[in-house]
Amino acid sequence: MEEKYYKCYNADAIMELNPADKIRDAIKRTDDIIKYIVKLRNGVTPEYVEALIKRLLIEVNDYNIDTKSFSLKTIEKDLTHLKHDELLTNLVIRFMAKKFAIPKDTKIKSKTIEITNLNRAYAMEGFSYFRVKAFEDILGKEEGIKLYSKILGLIVKEMKSTQKINEKDTVKSRNERAVKRWCEEGVGDFTFILYDENKVIYRFDRCVTHEALKHHNDPDIAYIASCFIGDIEEWNEGEYIHLRRTQTLHHADFCDELYWDTRVHDKPEQPSLEFARNIGKS
Repeated sequence: MEEKYYKCYNADAIMELNPADKIRDAIKRTDDIIKYIVKLRNGVTPEYVEALIKRLLIEVNDYNIDTKSFSLKTIEKDLTHLKHDELLTNLVIRFMAKKFAIPKDTKIKSKTIEITNLNRAYAMEGFSYFRVKAFEDILGKEEGIKLYSKILGLIVKEMKSTQKINEKDTVKSRNERAVKRWCEEGVGDFTFILYDENKVIYRFDRCVTHEALKHHNDPDIAYIASCFIGDIEEWNEGEYIHLRRTQTLHHADFCDELYWDTRVHDKPEQPSLEFARNIGKS
């Protein structure tokens, strides 16, 4: 067994990303959500759009960006509801640009720029939070989460329909890539025990996703908007390497994540929270 601790959290770590690409991703995901609301519960679609617009207007406030400099051309054919000149599309662009800390009243350049780790999370996880919050606004927390959960399952299935799985990949090789990326990007403070090439348990003591959402003081919606995607049944479907968690930082003082290769380990027992809490303490 291999046990290691990494104190890698760094809110100011610089990441290089193309903001235009990330904004297009946000618009496409929002469009997908609306598409599935129409499919599952069409009557609430106008209310949902109105609720999301209302929240984004508050967040965007007087921040403006040259939205005409932003192109939807690469995803236009895949959009069913969001067009460039619509208010919701405009607000998504402005919200993301503001959280990315792109200077006000400038152009959105479709090229790689430097953005801090935390600003990336404020934009991407932050926007996801408001998308889920709009479900609560119109249906209440329980019903809102139930509808969003169904939609998320459909979105994951759609994602997986075009996904190619590398059958030669192992838990160990994924661990090595993940640790390198998490430390380069300042993602979090974490400890892991690699049992063998096919099973690993992590404990996260700090994570940028939680840091970006904790100021809302709304752990249930923050969890649903971020980590929940990895906990739905659809996430492990068709995968060789599975994920299981007991808790996350949104509700507890640490997050535990077990990954295992189902071709080697058949439904392994989740290590106890006490065990996870004490990883690396010796």
